[in-house]
Amino acid sequence: MVIFLIILFILQLIMFYFIALFYMRMAKFDRLESKQQKLMTEMDDAIAVYLSELKDENDRLIRMLEKRVDEEEQPSSKEGMKEKAQPVSSQTEISPNQRPVIPVQVALQSYKSATKPPAVDFLEEVDDRAKAVQLHKEGLSVEEIARQLGKGKTEIELILKFK
Repeated sequence: MVIFLIILFILQLIMFYFIALFYMRMAKFDRLESKQQKLMTEMDDAIAVYLSELKDENDRLIRMLEKRVDEEEQPSSKEGMKEKAQPVSSQTEISPNQRPVIPVQVALQSYKSATKPPAVDFLEEVDDRAKAVQLHKEGLSVEEIARQLGKGKTEIELILKFK
């Protein structure tokens, strides 16, 4: 009878050990799941900020194009009429004081009627990502990298975050 009680006691200790082991594994799994959920939330927030910034930039572009169309339709001075009448081929070099002649109406219509974004060269995009990471390793700030690569600050932040 004593041997039977000792065996039961040992088996009970072994069961407590396995229960504790399984509990630790479940806790580790729960931490991993919560960490992944947090990362997904961060990614959703980053993409939402990026899309919001992109939408704001697109709206600003539309306003600028519409303003330019209005200015071209109603020149405010004689200079505006002279500048508008000047042919495009005679403008070989644009000085900082001159406005370039751009077919704004065509650009505005094509922008509004576009159904899909223009194709991006994959190799060029990868190259910009590599440049951004390299410049960040060299110690440049996000603003400086964005200025050098001609990209938005948020886009550079996303590139560096997901490198």
